[in-house]
Amino acid sequence: MAKKLLEMKNLKIYFMQDGKELKAVDDISYYVNEGETLGIVGESGCGKSVSSMGILRLLDSPPAKYAGGEILFEGKDLLKISNDEMRSIRGNDISIIFQEPMTSLNPIKTIGDQIAEAMILHQNLSKREAKAEVVQLLNLVRIPNAERIANEYPFTLSGGMCQRCMIALALACRPKLLIADEPTTALDVTIQAQVLHLMNDLKSKINASIIFITHDLGVIAEMADRVMVMYSGKVVEVADVVDIFENPKHPYTIGLIRSKPDLETDADRLEVIPGNVPDLNSKPGGCPFHPRCDKAGPRCAEEFPEEMRISDGHTVACWLHIKGGVGNE
Repeated sequence: MAKKLLEMKNLKIYFMQDGKELKAVDDISYYVNEGETLGIVGESGCGKSVSSMGILRLLDSPPAKYAGGEILFEGKDLLKISNDEMRSIRGNDISIIFQEPMTSLNPIKTIGDQIAEAMILHQNLSKREAKAEVVQLLNLVRIPNAERIANEYPFTLSGGMCQRCMIALALACRPKLLIADEPTTALDVTIQAQVLHLMNDLKSKINASIIFITHDLGVIAEMADRVMVMYSGKVVEVADVVDIFENPKHPYTIGLIRSKPDLETDADRLEVIPGNVPDLNSKPGGCPFHPRCDKAGPRCAEEFPEEMRISDGHTVACWLHIKGGVGNE
């Protein structure tokens, strides 16, 4: 049986604005097993990045507020440990690749210095030892002329090269969990494919678990073992990657899949989900997707449904699949 590396229980992350609580992450629960890749999908504004930043406690408080729940990493609640303990985990046991490498790297420090800093801090290496490790890491992420690149500044490199450097930085201490927050968004298709192949290769080499956040279902099909679909701060469906594409249950998941280009069909236009993700200031009651859902009924506007088990590993939060709900009256 797979062992859980990370488990999130009923996490709530709110932002305070003018005395009002804005529910960015609203009572979500999920887990990541050792050695697996969990894909998190949803449109912009669904809470994907906020939930991942919350794992590392990178959100400024205020305005952010951890309003409840637990984030268990190897059984330890990350919300209850000291700042010093959290610093020892960041970059060491849990690392993150941000979605925009050109702004995530320090422009006034060389690539080598930025990668070495983590190893000196967490691995107790000397500057000389860290410098040698930096070159090995850059070679690992397939950067040519690694010794020269280590002495370059980020602004002298392309976006693809900077993203490889970001991956090297994230892998510097051989983390147990790697959070990849839309790491290919700023890259062209060719470089994107190379980075995805690289991450899959590195995952097997260091046996890390990955949380892969994206809005691109094609990338999810390539990377994930299991998939979690988020909408407006809620988890609406979870399934393994094959099941989510072949047997989606939530209307939002179905809409996302149908809006993906398919070369095997003759459709002239892509299907779209009408409307937009609700603003945090004006979230509807009940299921937040109901204003955009063509299957919604009165109950959908009144309360959010409980999670229903469809099969082993496949759960959905939708009144359509609850006895006495929208579609079962």
